[in-house]
Amino acid sequence: MKPFHNIILLTLTVFSCMSFATSSYIAEKFEKLDRNQDGFLTRSEAASDPALWSRFSSYDSDKDAQLSLSEYTLYASK
Repeated sequence: MKPFHNIILLTLTVFSCMSFATSSYIAEKFEKLDRNQDGFLTRSEAASDPALWSRFSSYDSDKDAQLSLSEYTLYASK
């Protein structure tokens, strides 16, 4: 039974590391797009990513004309 537990532990560790790496990558991209460093992306800041710019309003879930990191994460993780 112990080898089975080790395999499960190893698998969970790998997926955890992959998730952290993906989150860090998304946060870095967000920071690069956020030119004024206010923690939000405006439509003009999103213009440097044509795919994001064209889908901006569909990811702006609270309709405040800006994307938070969590809203951007939904876009970037697809």
